[in-house]
Parts: sequence; C-alpha cells; structure tokens
Amino acid sequence: MKKKIVLNACGVKSLGGVKLFIEAFEYFSDLNECIIVLYSENEFYGDLKNQTYENKNVKFIQLTKKRYLHPFLNLLIEKKIKNEINSSDGIIHFGNFGFNTQVKSFVFVQNILPLISKNIKNRILLFLMTRSFNKCDNIIVQLSHTAELINKKYTKKIIQIGEIQNTKVKTSQNNNIVCFGSNIPNKNYKFMLNVLKSFSDKNKITIVNPPSKLKDFNCVYTETHEQTLKVLSLNGIYFHASEFETVGLPLYEAQELGLKIVVPNKPYSKYFLSNNTYLYKYKDTEDAISKIYDAGISEEDYILANSYFENWEKILEKI
Repeated sequence: MKKKIVLNACGVKSLGGVKLFIEAFEYFSDLNECIIVLYSENEFYGDLKNQTYENKNVKFIQLTKKRYLHPFLNLLIEKKIKNEINSSDGIIHFGNFGFNTQVKSFVFVQNILPLISKNIKNRILLFLMTRSFNKCDNIIVQLSHTAELINKKYTKKIIQIGEIQNTKVKTSQNNNIVCFGSNIPNKNYKFMLNVLKSFSDKNKITIVNPPSKLKDFNCVYTETHEQTLKVLSLNGIYFHASEFETVGLPLYEAQELGLKIVVPNKPYSKYFLSNNTYLYKYKDTEDAISKIYDAGISEEDYILANSYFENWEKILEKI
C-alpha cells in the first residue's frame, strides 16, 4: 500500500546535508510513495524541483520562517498545511530537530556538535534536540559513534541506518596530497596548513575550497559533488583533520577512488581498516607528517575501501 511521507528539510543547506536528503528523497520517490517535501532554501532545492515537477506523487511546500522558529512550526504554519502533514503516515525531520505533529515522527541527527560542544549556541541546539527526542517516535543516526553520544534513556528509540561494505579498489598511483579548506573550528584547517607547509614540493598539494586563496598550494574551487570527486581522483593521498564527524563522507569517497587516507584517531575513524588507513594522534603535527610520508611510500596496488550507504528501508518499515 502506497504511503504518504513528509520529508522536512527546512534549514538543511550544507552540501553534506543536502546530499543526504537527496539520497533519502530518491529512495522514497523510486518506490513511488507519495512525498511532501518541506523546504526553506531555494538555491538548494531548485534543481530537485525542476527534475521532479512532472511527478504527481511529489509535492513541494516552502516554509519561510526563520531557522530558530523551525522547532515551533506547528504553531506557525497555516491550518491547510498542518492538516496535510497530519494526514500523512509519517514525517522525517532532517537537521537534528523537528516540530510537533499528530503522526509518527523521526528525528535525524545530522550534526553531533550539540552533543559534544558546550558553547551557548550548541547548548541551545541541544535543548531543542532533546525536546524533539522526547516527542518523536524514533531517532535516526548514521553510525554507532553518534548513538553513543545520545542519552541512554533514548536508546530504544534509536535506529542506525548507516551501513559499511568493503570493496577492493585499485590504489591511485601518485603521491599528490589533497584536503578540504574550512573556517569551521572543528575542521582544524590551520593545523592542516601547518602540517602541509613542512612538505617541500607544494605543487603536489591541492586544497579544495579554501576560505582564502593561498600562494603556496594549488587551490581549487568546486561547485558540485561531481567536480569535487574529479579533483579528488587526481590525487593519491587524502588528508583529514576534523575533531568530530557524524560520518566523514569525504573519507569514504576518497577511499573508493583509490586514495590512501590519513586521518586522526577519533571515534568516526574507527570503522576504517587499520592496515589500509594511516591514523595519527589528534593534532600531533609530527605524527601527521610521519603518516602522510608512510602513505606516500606505500606500494600497495589495491586496498579494501570502505563504502558507506544508508539503509532507508529500516525507516520505511517503521512508518
């Protein structure tokens, strides 16, 4: 029997968040389920709307309320929209928290910083997340290290949809290094620059989407996921330095392209096979340099790469 499912993507605008939403959207639409998409960001959903406008089973509703009002949308949206939502079989709230409904609800944890960081912004976000956890039927997480951060009283509500498979891939046959630039403190961009400055041949180092252009390195700016993957594929070593990740998709994508990955020994990196991954002590410059060097002299022709995917069937079974 066809189900009517609401996907609440209001406030989702990061590239990773949009990519994850689109994968879920494609899964449910391919099954020909009736879908209502709640969205707020025009620039991210324009293409999606254009691609699916002929699909009679998909309806888009834009909600323009400020992001901080999204947990209270049930009090602010017009009655017609509220009734349509409450006549569905279930609603999936992307982006860490949702609003109250009369139907089965799922809250998708896509940002773990509120569960870890204690600054004022994240304390407020944690309050809103906890409020949503109390009211929802299930909490969706991608991998187990995120579930471990959530209060144990919600354990029975948690559904993990992330799954990992190992695939044998041919190793990229060059020692070029690639990484991503970012102003987000958690990404440790300055630390990465300090590490990379120690290498003499800086022509072999590419930084994707740096906050500001640097003379010492190759700087590449990409606008699409396909462009980013193409840049990654031209390199042999992927360097990562984040303190926290819900998944760390670039790590999986780099491995699938045959790159050796150099990553800090943190909870999100525990899923990678140690003999194919170069783990260094978090924020230890010398150890990171050493592991990049080890990756560079490795002569393996093939590696077992981690392939990450999300099993949305687990959620459909609950709706």
